[in-house]
Amino acid sequence: MRALLPLVLLLLCAMPAQAEDEKPATPDSKRVRDAIDRGAAFLLARYEKGFDTEKPHAVPELVLLTLSHAGTPHNHPVFKKALEATLTSKLRHTYRVSLAAMALSKINPYLYRARLAHCAQWLVDTQYEQGEWGYPGGRLGTANTGVKTDVKPPVTEEQAKGGPKADPIEIVSRVSKTNPVEGQGDFSNTQFALLGLRACRDARIVIPKTTWQRALEYQLRFQQRDGSWGYVMAGEQDQVGYASLTAAAAAGVAICHHGMGKKNVKSIPAVKKALGWLKKRWDPKRNVGVDNSSIIGVSAWQYYHLYAVERMGRILDIDKIGKRAWYAEGARWILANQNADGSWEDAGATSTKRYIRTADTCFAILFLSLATPPLTGR
Repeated sequence: MRALLPLVLLLLCAMPAQAEDEKPATPDSKRVRDAIDRGAAFLLARYEKGFDTEKPHAVPELVLLTLSHAGTPHNHPVFKKALEATLTSKLRHTYRVSLAAMALSKINPYLYRARLAHCAQWLVDTQYEQGEWGYPGGRLGTANTGVKTDVKPPVTEEQAKGGPKADPIEIVSRVSKTNPVEGQGDFSNTQFALLGLRACRDARIVIPKTTWQRALEYQLRFQQRDGSWGYVMAGEQDQVGYASLTAAAAAGVAICHHGMGKKNVKSIPAVKKALGWLKKRWDPKRNVGVDNSSIIGVSAWQYYHLYAVERMGRILDIDKIGKRAWYAEGARWILANQNADGSWEDAGATSTKRYIRTADTCFAILFLSLATPPLTGR
């Protein structure tokens, strides 16, 4: 059982029961532990033969992040295959590079510091001119050159114990007004890029302030007057907001501010407006407002939504959305909807793509295990 799990179980045991007009008490720690174990067992069985690493939606990095939070032993064959794929795959997709940074930072940020620095440089170099990220194209080669540094990361677990004392690695942005990355991205790639950069920063990798600033400006540009966010793709904006993107963008805005040195992220006006919108509408059973999206289609994106809420709650260090205990209510809903084989998947999902069930299962486990680390002072 990994480091965060005792904290999760302690929180579950300490959580008070809800009022009679709200939901019943939080599920006990044994039910949560059992659900995480069954979900992890599903992933281990599904990827027993290894991973396809060539597709944009290949999942070794997401599975590795999830197994690391589920407490899977690092010497498990599937864990080792996922780690090998994460360390050796070419850096070329925003989601995957970001998840690789998150996974490696969780497992051992100093043992894998060189790879984290490469992830950071790639993300800095593939940020579009307007501040967002998407599916990179023509400039991919530039981003794959990596980082030139004399700092040699530890190579063993024993050496890694002194890692926090290592000198910072500074990433230099090679993007400018005269050398922009042309194109337009989307909100989903952007939120994961920021999570990846934050993971690199936690390993004492210094991200340029211009990267944080441009990402912040991009997000703020699309916040609705009521405080919510909807989807944005290639400059096209939803005219309505919904819960998953509102939570994700609130976390993203906080990460950007924190990256530029602000400590009290809950006081940021855009974050306060987002929390005000969620306070009036949030429902753990559904991604409120997503059915009005004009861009993303008919999927409920429920597990994606709950994982976004977990990230926001942890990053902002809040236990409740309004009067609703987001972890207690979200955990209850997730436990009630686990499939017999241990997996999770949106009810009525129209996609037959294999990675959808994997992704939903991972998002559910990441929520239950409180996977997102709180912001640090680094």
